Amino acid sequence: MNPYTITPYVFKPYEPCPCESGKKYKFCCFAKSKVMSNNNQNYNAKRLNSEAHKHFKETDFKTCFGFDTNCNHGYIGAHSLQNNGVLNLIAAENHVYMLEINYQVNSLTPKLEFKKIGKKQASVFNGFCKYHDEEYFKIIEDVPFEGNSEQNYWFAFRAHCFEAHRKYRLKKSYSSFFKKSPEATRNKQLSNNYRGNELTIRDMEVDYNRFKCIFESHDFDKLESFVKVLPFKVAFTATTAIAVCVDIEGKAAADIYNYDESVFVPSIYLSVIPKETETIIIISRFKEDECYENFIKSLNSCKDDKKIFSFLTYCLAEYSENVYFSPLLVDKILTSSEKELISTAFLGCVSPNQELRFKSMMSTFKLDLFKYKL
Repeated sequence: MNPYTITPYVFKPYEPCPCESGKKYKFCCFAKSKVMSNNNQNYNAKRLNSEAHKHFKETDFKTCFGFDTNCNHGYIGAHSLQNNGVLNLIAAENHVYMLEINYQVNSLTPKLEFKKIGKKQASVFNGFCKYHDEEYFKIIEDVPFEGNSEQNYWFAFRAHCFEAHRKYRLKKSYSSFFKKSPEATRNKQLSNNYRGNELTIRDMEVDYNRFKCIFESHDFDKLESFVKVLPFKVAFTATTAIAVCVDIEGKAAADIYNYDESVFVPSIYLSVIPKETETIIIISRFKEDECYENFIKSLNSCKDDKKIFSFLTYCLAEYSENVYFSPLLVDKILTSSEKELISTAFLGCVSPNQELRFKSMMSTFKLDLFKYKL
């Protein structure tokens, strides 16, 4: 179970207000929320979560994660997955599917639904200038994959940047949303999500600096990777940076639900890259992260492909959103029950109650995305 639903975070009276007004919470959004509550103007949990989700779409921003201190090359919509490479191999008529959250009119719970989008829009994030996007990733986009430490490093770094950009967007989203709806600061799930995002940003900034040190020293062996090449093309693609609480053997890994600011929670970096007749799986971690000491080792020693596929599917469904599916899979291969299984499994940590959370968790154990081939 997700401890967020059991031990909710509560904003402390004298901590900075999450709306970023510069005031203390007690004298800002907490006071405003009491006034709104007394006037019966507060929204219910469903309305607050729905509004917060819509608000996220309006908080995109442009930056460059290049290691130059003052990048002045302008910005582009970079792809966390190569548009004319990976995405093109699973697309149909230049479209792919993603999962998008939707709040039903007569339901108190959210639902994930398959949504078809153009492949040029898929996995785009405003995280690089044209120069750095081309210079950094040419070794994985223009050079055949060899599985060497430098290529694995750039796959990991791109996954990191995509997730970091999203976390910064979430921070902007929460700030402006709390400013608009102060009563939302008293919603348990929203306060948990905000707190978790703040700690994740802090941890990802540590990781960014470690990526920078490796770049400057060219010591790419500071990352350890598991690489597996499958002799078939899967019907989905993904790249993500995620913190995982268990390894494939069920041993404890990162302490991902700990609010203690003294606890550093690092990420692992996972990419699933379909090619013409094969699929490349790359999972990397910083060697110095003791919590993941058994993570790569246990994957390398596992001889059961079904167990590996099940575990990686669990990692993607439980922790990631940057997954795209082939229209051939969604429109022609999946049954209605299989679509329901995938959408329920990927609801994961955003499940608003323990019953749905449990249902989502059970679905991840039944799901194997790697069995669907093109």
